[in-house]
Amino acid sequence: MAIKTKSIFQPPNREDGIRILITRFYPRGVERTRFDEWAISLAPSQELLFSYRNGNKNWSSFKRSFLIELRDNVESIEAIHVLNEVSRKQNVTLLCYEQSGVACHRHIVRDVVESPELIDPQDLRLQLQPEHANYDERSSIQRHISYEKTPVVTGVLHP
Repeated sequence: MAIKTKSIFQPPNREDGIRILITRFYPRGVERTRFDEWAISLAPSQELLFSYRNGNKNWSSFKRSFLIELRDNVESIEAIHVLNEVSRKQNVTLLCYEQSGVACHRHIVRDVVESPELIDPQDLRLQLQPEHANYDERSSIQRHISYEKTPVVTGVLHP
C-alpha cells in the first residue's frame, strides 16, 4: 500500500484510502467529510510554522526543526508508528493546506511514516547542523518513547 500526500482542497478519490488531516489549525471552509482523521500531533508548532512562513527559516532549517519537534513529542511518535502499520494494509493520504508542488511538511511526515527511523535520536543527530547547538543527545524521547498502540488518532486508524 502507499502513503500519499495531497492538499485538503483537492477532491477525494477512492485511491486515497484513509485521509488524515495533519494541520495545526482547522482549515476554513473545509467540511469534516473531506478527511477521516485529524492528527494535530503531526503538524509543526505554531511558532515553527510562522517562523518559516515569515521567512525567518529556510526549508532546510524548517525541516530539521520539524524533525526535532516530531522526535520530542510522544504523541507524534505514536501517530507515526500507527500510520506506518495502517499503511501496510491500506493507502493513507496525508492532507494539509499547501497546493501540490509546494514545499510542505506533509512530505516530511510521509517520509517519516514510511521510515520511522528517520526520527531516531541517533540518526537525527547526524542530520543536525551547528545552528542546533541546544540539541541534547539524552533527549526526552529516549526517556518517554512508548511503542504501545495507545490511541493517538481515533477511529479507523487503529490497526
